[in-house]
Amino acid sequence: KQWYQRRVRGAYVGQIKHHLVASNSPCVPRYSQQSGIGLFAHEHIAEGRVVLKEKPIVAGQYSWGIVYGYTACHHCLRSIEAPLEMARRLTSDKTLDLPVPDTSSAVNVAQFRFCPNCQISYCSDDCLQAASKEYHTAVCTKGDPDHPLQKLDEMWRNMHYPPETTSLVMLIKIIGITVTSGSVPKIFQRFYQAVESNGNSHKVLQPEFIAKLEILRDGLLQIYGSQPLVQQLLQRDNFIALIALIGMNGQGIGTSSFADYCNKVDCMDLESNDRNKVDSMLDSIYEKIQEVSGVFVNVEGTGLYELQSKLNHSCQPNVEIVFEYSDFTLSVKALRDIKDGEELCISYLSFCQGFSSRHSRRKFLMENYIFACDCSKCSAQCNDPDVTSGEEEGSDMEE
Repeated sequence: KQWYQRRVRGAYVGQIKHHLVASNSPCVPRYSQQSGIGLFAHEHIAEGRVVLKEKPIVAGQYSWGIVYGYTACHHCLRSIEAPLEMARRLTSDKTLDLPVPDTSSAVNVAQFRFCPNCQISYCSDDCLQAASKEYHTAVCTKGDPDHPLQKLDEMWRNMHYPPETTSLVMLIKIIGITVTSGSVPKIFQRFYQAVESNGNSHKVLQPEFIAKLEILRDGLLQIYGSQPLVQQLLQRDNFIALIALIGMNGQGIGTSSFADYCNKVDCMDLESNDRNKVDSMLDSIYEKIQEVSGVFVNVEGTGLYELQSKLNHSCQPNVEIVFEYSDFTLSVKALRDIKDGEELCISYLSFCQGFSSRHSRRKFLMENYIFACDCSKCSAQCNDPDVTSGEEEGSDMEE
């Protein structure tokens, strides 16, 4: 059995290497017993270089975002609100104006397309055709407002307030991919194997969540369970692995037409006085957005990426994930110079979590990604007190 597993793993590493070589990426995959498959530099990589670009196997916008008016392409998650409309919605100010007219927006209403049956929106004909071909035709609600999927979506939102850790939209699309392809795609089978090797111990599978997940599974079976492939996909063990898969390997996606507008304005050649005025106006808009909408600024969703999922974690990462094309296309960019042979690592932590205590970081990583971090930063802080960052703040206040 071990010999067979090594052979299968070797073939999979070979496939990953082929994809990387074909895309002229400066990294190669390697396997280790401790951290599984990782990506390593096979040449010197300069700071700022994009080492990898990838589209997801599947991606979905969070249901709560759709309800609150974060309009996006159903396929690629590109924000399809005009920058001015987005800024006005996020500030709740219908009189707000932008400091510079939006003359080069990536939001092109003339290119928008809609599913002829359910009217779901797409940013282009390419996205409409891709969605129809890959998954949407199999799960389209046909515009029925009383479709059981609509009721399941509402029920799930009421049980699972933002920020969501599991996207129902993702599950629906995976069902659509399975039905359309006529089999459970091999990529999901490989993901399942990786998840099962960790014992399906993700935090969303803890007892307090299981009852909710069973309601979700039963609802999906009632809608799509007449199809044998879906029955197989939603068998309890398979469903648990699927939920853990999204929880552990799902990469957050964020897009914003207003942020794209601000980036373009930043690149404009303006006189000093004009620049100061424009920057001041944009700062005021962002302050109002923070006041009204808080942290929920972007179109947000989750995607599953095969190559990106091979990037291991470090609390001192040398690469970062960016979405420079304003859609679900992911880029991996070097944060510093990287030596030949060095492993490429991202951080699974948020920006603020990166500054928390060693104990807090390791606790979060164990609960969400099922491993004890021994990166260089954690190793250097191994003698630090085992307290959470919250406890540290409390002690500081007491002092």
